[in-house]
Amino acid sequence: MEPTFEKGSFVYVELNSGLDTKDYGLFNYNDTIIIRRFYTKKDKIFLRADNKNFPEIRVLDNDTFY
Repeated sequence: MEPTFEKGSFVYVELNSGLDTKDYGLFNYNDTIIIRRFYTKKDKIFLRADNKNFPEIRVLDNDTFY
């Protein structure tokens, strides 16, 4: 999540708390742990990195996501 979180940074994760649009989250997406901003639009879930070099992820029904 550079430039927001530099490599080697520590982040605090609050388990089992709800997320609002634009909140940061630590996600297991298809067996990969990532930090992204959480967005919803018309009942669809999107994950966005602050670094524009990473594409937006649309979470699909068949994806592993939590």
